[in-house]
Amino acid sequence: MARSLRQRWFEGFIQAAVSRPWQVLFVFALLAAGGMALASRLEFRGSFVELLPQAAREVQDLTRVSQKAGGDGYLVLVAKGDTPERLRAYAGELKTRLEGLPEVRYVEHSYDVDFFRQHGLLLLPAEKLAELRKDLEARVRYERQQANPFYIDLGATPPPPDFDAIAKKHTPNAGMKEYLANEDGTEVYLMIKPSGTAGDLDFARHFVDLAMGTGRALASERYPAVKLEATGNFQNRIEEDAVMRSDLSRAGILSSLIAVGLILLATRRIAALAVVGLPVVVGILLTFGFAQVFIGHLNVVTGFLVAILIGLGIEYGVHLCMRYWEEREHQSARDALKAAVGGTFSGAVTSALTNAAAFFVLLLAQFQAFNQFGLLAGMGVLLAVLAAYAMGPSLLAIAERLRPARKDSAPAATPENAAGEAPAQAKPEREWRRWPTWVIVSIALSVVAFAGYSVAIAPRLGFETDMRKLKGDSPATRLDDHVTEQLGQPLNPAIFLVEDTKQAAQVEDVIAEVKRKNGADSVFLRSASLNDLVPHDLQRREAEIDGIRKLLHGLPASAQEDARLKGFQQMLDAKPYGLDSLPVEVRRRFEATDGKGTFLLLFPSVSNYDTEDLKRWAAQIDQVVEATKARGIDMAVLDSNRIAARIFALVRGDGPLILWSAAAVVFLVILVSMRSFKRALLVTGPLFLGMTCLAGGMYLFDVQLNFINAVVLPNLLAIAVDNSVHLFHRYEEEGPGSLGKVVRHTGLAAVVATLSNAAGYGALLIANHQGLRSIGQIALLGVVCTFLGTTVFFPAMLALLERWKGRKAAAVGEGALVRSLELGVTGVSSSEAPGERKSA
Repeated sequence: MARSLRQRWFEGFIQAAVSRPWQVLFVFALLAAGGMALASRLEFRGSFVELLPQAAREVQDLTRVSQKAGGDGYLVLVAKGDTPERLRAYAGELKTRLEGLPEVRYVEHSYDVDFFRQHGLLLLPAEKLAELRKDLEARVRYERQQANPFYIDLGATPPPPDFDAIAKKHTPNAGMKEYLANEDGTEVYLMIKPSGTAGDLDFARHFVDLAMGTGRALASERYPAVKLEATGNFQNRIEEDAVMRSDLSRAGILSSLIAVGLILLATRRIAALAVVGLPVVVGILLTFGFAQVFIGHLNVVTGFLVAILIGLGIEYGVHLCMRYWEEREHQSARDALKAAVGGTFSGAVTSALTNAAAFFVLLLAQFQAFNQFGLLAGMGVLLAVLAAYAMGPSLLAIAERLRPARKDSAPAATPENAAGEAPAQAKPEREWRRWPTWVIVSIALSVVAFAGYSVAIAPRLGFETDMRKLKGDSPATRLDDHVTEQLGQPLNPAIFLVEDTKQAAQVEDVIAEVKRKNGADSVFLRSASLNDLVPHDLQRREAEIDGIRKLLHGLPASAQEDARLKGFQQMLDAKPYGLDSLPVEVRRRFEATDGKGTFLLLFPSVSNYDTEDLKRWAAQIDQVVEATKARGIDMAVLDSNRIAARIFALVRGDGPLILWSAAAVVFLVILVSMRSFKRALLVTGPLFLGMTCLAGGMYLFDVQLNFINAVVLPNLLAIAVDNSVHLFHRYEEEGPGSLGKVVRHTGLAAVVATLSNAAGYGALLIANHQGLRSIGQIALLGVVCTFLGTTVFFPAMLALLERWKGRKAAAVGEGALVRSLELGVTGVSSSEAPGERKSA
């Protein structure tokens, strides 16, 4: 009953495709239009922050601190091309203009360094003041001796340091330059704090255009020699987004062109472009419409889905149309369509379910980017096979109406068939020369040997740890490195948000403890807060300063004319001050926009690109967070490097689980489809053999895993199994002895499908973004290696099994024949014996 229902449904489907193809296409045109309308609202978010779930502590901290800080990071303008004096004047005027814009919180360019020099003694720790007093005592004693006419210097004791040397030794470092500029003043820097975040690309683009436009307008008015460049978090973010958008667009176009070329080369029919291409377009539009409804945006990992879905979607149409035109050579259009759909649909559904299941395994990952990629890719595969088999038969029917592949009319009457004889049979499939067994064995053993080599060198494979290699190079990143080198510190330190300066002091104590605890392995350079700029422990400090004041009053008149001594006198006369007295350009860097909370800055002593350094950095910040939490301090941390380290940790943790889970799911889906453990193992074994070969390919071509391209590995399992599924289904349909025909037709379709998949990924090799390019590298290697397993090793294995069974059957048949002959001889002799005895 169930079989008859399926048969009637199948007949009705073919009938609808043949008789009403335009109506079917109209329905899918409406669906595609809806998908396009939704997909047009998708936005691309290239920030690594988007790869983590919004509930992650790092993301929550970033949001909380960004709101308090009025943005994340700075836009840094670099002015050059004029004299140092004019550059400083230009920067001062530009600062005033920029701070008048509502999008700008403040601009850092110059600091009141004299304020801190004047109050320098108040900022020195009491222990340093005690050392200063001792040095001054020695110098004062020396000056008194020199002023005493009865003192005779025998030269036995060297004179103590003069006041100039003492001043250089003990004058506190203000921690800042008077101007943000390079050493010779030929470049000046303006660090602009915006009111928005770099993650909001619309704001970022508007903000950078506004700042650069303001700077260029001022230059054209009064400083024509000044040249302006931009870097910092905002400009880096914009350039990276532009590079990735351009790369993804060019990769999609290139993969489409390569796919078109492959389809035309394999089928030599223009109609194949519509039969294969239109369902792919519809499937992609529906997939991105689904993405808009359930996710709302694409990220750095899901952004390259277009190229992948083109490669995956083409496969189903290629198998369908190539089988149709194969059957069309000796059948009517309707029968050929029925045979093509019936012969490929089972394999297509099996491969699509396998693909989708392998993608959906990514939903188990903690890494949000993997979750989203798995959901979209899995849905994309299911929608692609649906579109291919819902639209493909109708497109083939339309193609037959426009340009028939052959006439369906009955053969003309001939003298032979007029007499009632059967019509001439179609030309039989040509006989394929059997390859020698030793050649097939050599092919199979070669693949196995390379897999063994891959297992041996797999432990040598590494994980890419350099973030710069993943982000790629750009003018903004190069300028960022240059400015960082000139200023001697990173432009974007970690920012800790606490309630007040008292808590900030406790956090600084914790940072010092963590630094001591980690010793040489520490990655903390220094911290900065308002506490460093306001004097504390005034009682001890003033006691030491009073002692110094008394010393200097007792100096001879000749020594009191020393210029450095006058500088000391000014510092001694400075009065204690509080937060309100600090220069505003210094204070606002540490204050929250709403006045509730203060910031502490922590600068790293290591590169923020190497992931091993990032791992240590994140671990030590976590130690600070845990220790401050134990003291009852509610602290939030804004740091993109910590987020990057969190991403690496998630990818390393998810990788093995996802890969093994994908392998298990692929095998289970094939097992359910085949309903036989033996046949499932026969189909998936070559796949896993090919995946093993990937390690050897990566080692030979120096390709490493990273947190972006790791998502490809479970995908390779899914797309590679399609070839062995289609080959096995066709081989079972045709029966033993048909391997040559299967390889010729289905094997050719498998090659075209594999090349289309390779084109989808390989197009990413032209990407400027190193992370995207690494996806193309590992995917292309994976497609080639799995092709060795599923389309080279698998047919060779089938051929060897067939020959082994044939020889076994021949041996059994030969034995049966011998036994029957022996029985025949025995029977004759026994029947003749009585006659002989009778005649005797």
